Amino acid sequence: MDIRSLRAKAGMTQKELGEACGLGQSTIGNYEAGIRAPSLEVAQKIIEAVRSRGVDVSIEDLFTAAAAA
Repeated sequence: MDIRSLRAKAGMTQKELGEACGLGQSTIGNYEAGIRAPSLEVAQKIIEAVRSRGVDVSIEDLFTAAAAA
């Protein structure tokens, strides 16, 4: 599952996800567009933010989707 899908499933905007992770909206947009890739630490923050909204996902799910893209 990619970041955009996770964020949408959690019902969050880029701004909300960024704020939850201590990042800017543009950084989240860059991750979603494939311009940048999150570090493992940031990926964990993204996972925690979407989990707080009831989305069941693991770090492996996020990185497996990124590797397949």
